[in-house]
Amino acid sequence: MKPKHTSFLFFYILFCLLELTSLQNVFAQQPIDSTRYYKTLALKPQNAKDLLMSEYYFKSHYEKALKQEDTTKAIIHLYYIASIDFKKGDYIESEETAVKALNFIDKMDPSPYIVSTRKSFYNLLGLMYTAQKHQQKALELYKNAFKMALSASDSALIYNNLSLVYQKFDDLGNAQKEIGKAYQLLPRITDTITQALVIDNYGFIASKLNPETGIDFMTKALKLREAVKDTSTIYTSYWHLADYYARINNEIASKSYALKSLELAEIINLDSYRNNSLGILVTISDDAYARAYKKLNDSIYTSEKESLNQYALLKYDNSEYKRKALESQLEKEQQEFRTTYAILIASLIAVSAVFLYFILRARHKKEKLQQVFDTESRISKEIHDEIANDVFQVMTRLEHKALKPKALKNELHLLYHKTRDISKKHSVLNADYPFIDYLEELLESFNDTDTNIIIKGLSEISWDTLPDLKQLTIYRVLQELLINMKKHSGASIVVIMFVKAPKGLHVNYSDNGVGSVLKKGNGLQNTENRIQSINGTITFVTQPNKGFKANIIV
Repeated sequence: MKPKHTSFLFFYILFCLLELTSLQNVFAQQPIDSTRYYKTLALKPQNAKDLLMSEYYFKSHYEKALKQEDTTKAIIHLYYIASIDFKKGDYIESEETAVKALNFIDKMDPSPYIVSTRKSFYNLLGLMYTAQKHQQKALELYKNAFKMALSASDSALIYNNLSLVYQKFDDLGNAQKEIGKAYQLLPRITDTITQALVIDNYGFIASKLNPETGIDFMTKALKLREAVKDTSTIYTSYWHLADYYARINNEIASKSYALKSLELAEIINLDSYRNNSLGILVTISDDAYARAYKKLNDSIYTSEKESLNQYALLKYDNSEYKRKALESQLEKEQQEFRTTYAILIASLIAVSAVFLYFILRARHKKEKLQQVFDTESRISKEIHDEIANDVFQVMTRLEHKALKPKALKNELHLLYHKTRDISKKHSVLNADYPFIDYLEELLESFNDTDTNIIIKGLSEISWDTLPDLKQLTIYRVLQELLINMKKHSGASIVVIMFVKAPKGLHVNYSDNGVGSVLKKGNGLQNTENRIQSINGTITFVTQPNKGFKANIIV
């Protein structure tokens, strides 16, 4: 016996080496971009060689993608490797491969492609868990996959798979409900294989609820599959028809389709396909021992599958839970960091605001000191130019006794008026004295033989209700405008109009002087600053030979 076994092992190894050599020769003859070709072999194998070739291709390219650190390609290859293992009936290996791919996907940034890829793996895992009778997990996977469906074909496939789960657990009512949803999407589906899949399962489930219905749908699906010559799906149609005829006790038709399915199972070389076909042949057999053996074998097979299942996806779920917990903790830490950062920024802004406040305050104080200095300088200059020079002249004339008493009296009288005018110009108004009288006196002081001052609306304003600061500001601004007029414009007529407004007071100044191109000197700039300090506005309008206007709103 030993030589026979040694001989058999030798020939088996030789066969494998020849087969691998054959595969390598086939790969060498394929074009560089041949992935699509092997995808078709993996998903729609027509014989055992298709599965072997595609498995060799995707495993070798998966290793190459890992070396190149091309995660996207590695995930693609893992999907087809898992699909091949599933078709071979190696659910555990298929599941572990799918979970390995999901771990890769979890580390990638979300994108439409990644979502679609995750959906494909969920679909595949759903089929595995259905085959291993994990109903709740299979349903959960398909429902998650359904959220990622991008087309009518995607949705139809998921509805179809959901119906398979319910059918596996003899819940034909929900199985029919889900396959019915897929059937309604057929007008929007152009792929013949997908159409045949939905129609076949629709008919198969219908026949289980009512043996008189469903056969037409299954027959139509078989014709569609035969038209495209898809061996693996034709096998499914044969098996469904064999099962249907066995249920209605048509042993001849059942045996015919079971043998056809077994023939295709041999071509495809899948043990799971052989098992299903032989199962029907045993079921319709007259041998009671054979039927009992099948029933016992099915029970043992199911138990072994359940015990061997290492729950890779459940492990994945556990690691996923841990990952999300870590992400939650990281998010919490990031939120705390953002809160701390926001507090720090707010504190910095607050400190900056306080710092800016003191800078502006110091600047304002400096500006006020500068204004005081400018005012003092201006007063000093006026006293020197208009009073000191005249006093010096009077003193000189007295020293030379060239000034008579009457003339001296007139000179002193003029000096008094000049001094009084300067004092009024820079003095603070006495609150006990009516403000309207101050204004009238100011305006009248500029009314002489050269200039006619016309005043309108002065008495119509309730000056007593106006705050003291605003009164003084209006006084100083009008004073500045009139001084500017006397010095520069040569106006013969000045019109000043006071108008009471619903929310404030309008003062309109205009003269017929020489005008100019508007250029704000110290005088006009001072008037603008004063008005702005009481939240008012002043606008100037002037052109050469067209007079000067100022509109004040307070």
